[in-house]
Amino acid sequence: MVRPRDQIVKHGLIAGLKAAAAMILVMIALRFLFGVPSLTEIAADWFSAFLPGRAVDFLLETLSFSAKPLMFVGLLILQIMIGSLSGVAYIGLVQLRELENLGRGLWAVAFGVGLWLVAMMAAVPVFGGGYFGADVGRGGTTFAMVALISFTTYGAVLGYLSHSEVVDGSGYVEERRVFLSKMASWGLFGVLALLGVNFVVRPIFSRLVSGRFSGAGTATLSTEITPNEDFYVISKNIIDPSVNANEWRLEIGGLVEKPYSLNLDELRTMPSVEQFVTLECISNPVGGDLISNAKWRGVPLWDILEKAVVQPGVVDILFRAHDDYTESISLDKSMLEQVIVAYEMNGQPLPDEHGFPARLIVPGFFGIKQVKWMTAIEPVSIDYLGFWERRGWTDKPYVKTFSRFDIPWHRSKLFDDSVLVGGVAFAGKRGIRDVEISDDGGEGWVSVDYISEPLSAYTWVIWTMEYTPAKRGPVTLRVRATDGDGDVQTAEFRDTIPDGASGHDDITVLFEDIPA
Repeated sequence: MVRPRDQIVKHGLIAGLKAAAAMILVMIALRFLFGVPSLTEIAADWFSAFLPGRAVDFLLETLSFSAKPLMFVGLLILQIMIGSLSGVAYIGLVQLRELENLGRGLWAVAFGVGLWLVAMMAAVPVFGGGYFGADVGRGGTTFAMVALISFTTYGAVLGYLSHSEVVDGSGYVEERRVFLSKMASWGLFGVLALLGVNFVVRPIFSRLVSGRFSGAGTATLSTEITPNEDFYVISKNIIDPSVNANEWRLEIGGLVEKPYSLNLDELRTMPSVEQFVTLECISNPVGGDLISNAKWRGVPLWDILEKAVVQPGVVDILFRAHDDYTESISLDKSMLEQVIVAYEMNGQPLPDEHGFPARLIVPGFFGIKQVKWMTAIEPVSIDYLGFWERRGWTDKPYVKTFSRFDIPWHRSKLFDDSVLVGGVAFAGKRGIRDVEISDDGGEGWVSVDYISEPLSAYTWVIWTMEYTPAKRGPVTLRVRATDGDGDVQTAEFRDTIPDGASGHDDITVLFEDIPA
């Protein structure tokens, strides 16, 4: 019996939504089981490539590493909407052909497979994954199979729900089917809620309670060495890779005479160096906290390349990563002894979020060049533009002179006659010659009392000063640094794109009398 159009639309939307929810649950489960990126993740990378550079910069500064998961959740919602509309199309087809129950089941599976074919032959190539995921890293065949299972699940659940109503139109729905569909819906809601809490609420809340935004909490001065768990993390990924050390290999190929590969044990047995290096994200705003310092152990990059015998005509050294990230540095840069392939961080194996089992360390460059989860090193004959350069950032990301207040917090209320102010300063291999503060809008500057000795030529320094205000009340303090070349940190404010932020960090504190 053919139902009125409004009933078809309503039933199709509901059935499609529930089927899409089931599909997403299966997709996420298989994503963690097989470790390949989902169709939604590939779509997120593609969409981010079309965002204006300043929009990406704004999202990174505002939401930090919550920006990409928010896009992921938005695409999941879009996927549900498409699933709902597809449900209307399928229910209309069922009613038009007046299929029996068995026929509906077969048509539903075929419908899901058809959508899979459209995705594999149209959407995935547009997203940069190639036909049937051929260009997707970490196993294109597995990616296609996971997608097939997900789309088949959509079709099967859609077929199951398409005849959940009694044909006579009484509106009665089997309680068991209602229960199952509600379970799928609540399961999806739970997944979205967990993603939201983990990637959005938690990082924002942690920054709020730390006091950096509002003056709450207890201010602390940075330590010379940042503990691994406190080291800043920025990634292009929604879900970072977890690499199996036993299966990992570093392939050295490209324009070399003797290509070869290394496993982790072989890399660790090569002559290594240990060095302190400060890393800073190119999206670190003025006074930002996307900067940390650690001790790294690894093998000089040129030792690895020299063994392969680099051919004449090489311009750049290209690096590939397990998450399909690519970057490059010049051939001349690769010959510097301090450029290393690191496998330890502060005396421990690299944590997963910091690039286990091996990452690149290039002192003096912003973080976009510090490739994590490395899988390949390839000398090339072109000036290769990496992931972020193709999105508007510079190909020569030298760190700028940076200084920041750590203590006291912005908007702190102080009752003593003086206060200890302090923070960090960094200028890459140029080093720091002086740090100064101003309390009159930058008209006059006073050198701070103490600047620590750097742990190496490539690390930040810690600075402190006992500051006494001329009078009680609100005071705005500014800080600036002078690098080892004698160049003073510019006061000109610039956004992070395309080559890093500039300007002076400032805080306002209120000196009050002790209440009677």
